[in-house]
Amino acid sequence: MTSDRPGFRSFASTPLAIALWVVTVGATALFLALGWNLLQMGILIVPLTAVSIAVTVSALKKARGGTG
Repeated sequence: MTSDRPGFRSFASTPLAIALWVVTVGATALFLALGWNLLQMGILIVPLTAVSIAVTVSALKKARGGTG
């Protein structure tokens, strides 16, 4: 058994975090161009943003060698 806890840190990486942020910004721009209202966009953008934040934080902790 390892000391590494399962979760976002097990697959988090800097390229993945960057890709998620690019997808988040691209999806937001697309939905704005399509004329979606905030409720329609929020249903997709809020969870995507939350995952992007979680992966980014995990990738930063992993890069720094932090444990918690």
